[in-house]
Amino acid sequence: MSTRSPHLLATVLVCSVTLTIVGCKKNPFGERSTEVVNVAQVPAAVKATIDQQAGGRAIGEIEKQTINGRVRYEVTLGSGSDRSTVLIGADGKQVADEDDD
Repeated sequence: MSTRSPHLLATVLVCSVTLTIVGCKKNPFGERSTEVVNVAQVPAAVKATIDQQAGGRAIGEIEKQTINGRVRYEVTLGSGSDRSTVLIGADGKQVADEDDD
């Protein structure tokens, strides 16, 4: 192996990492944003589903997620060993829970 090979490899690696960090302006998985909201800020249909899923348990953090223009809410319910997370679409329909893959 020549003495230039490690230097060439290091240069290619540095250039690749730099281009990846600086050159990627768009997320390959789409535009995403998140915002923590309270129950008073969610649509009525979403609140109804949260109340139904909570079943008397405490309502924890509600995260409004926007992915490629579509809104869903990630809701933490309960605490300790009785804690669960559900995903609810903006229309109030449950999208998934923590057991779904």
